Amino acid sequence: MIFLFFFLINSAPAPLVEATSNGNGGFIFEETRIKRSDFPSGFLFGTATSAYQVEGAYLEDGKSLSNWDVFCHSVGCAENGENGDIADDHYHMFLRDIELMHSLGIQAYRFSISWARILPSILSNLNIPQLLPLYIFSTLCLLFCVSDSPGGRFGEINRAGIMFYNKIIENLILKGAMI
Repeated sequence: MIFLFFFLINSAPAPLVEATSNGNGGFIFEETRIKRSDFPSGFLFGTATSAYQVEGAYLEDGKSLSNWDVFCHSVGCAENGENGDIADDHYHMFLRDIELMHSLGIQAYRFSISWARILPSILSNLNIPQLLPLYIFSTLCLLFCVSDSPGGRFGEINRAGIMFYNKIIENLILKGAMI
């Protein structure tokens, strides 16, 4: 995606290839050239990431296992035993990544957070199967994370995880990006 944005941002026409069925099981390919000026004024060019796919820093700074960590360490998950232990190493290189987005003119950035980095004991405290999708937890956390007991219902908050995401947000704001 970033390469497409690079061409659009620099006003150089970029190819967009559309494929339609020819009715005989094949496809007809049509190429259209697009550039940034083809978009309405005020259009925001942005990018998005998924925590597991970019962060890396497997079990670092208090992070626990996520459902993806467990799944991608299982046999047959990926070719050659690949997983997200390092990924794009965004955890250590987020400043470089933000600078790259800024240099490309990216105006908006949507990123996900790893609940295993924020609430590392969430899985053990809930006593549920490890492969239950963590997106369910985001709803649960909004509803139940705060309780009268110290640490909330899901355990202590990992301050290092909060600091990591705060640094991303602060640096994006400094570069003028919308999050």
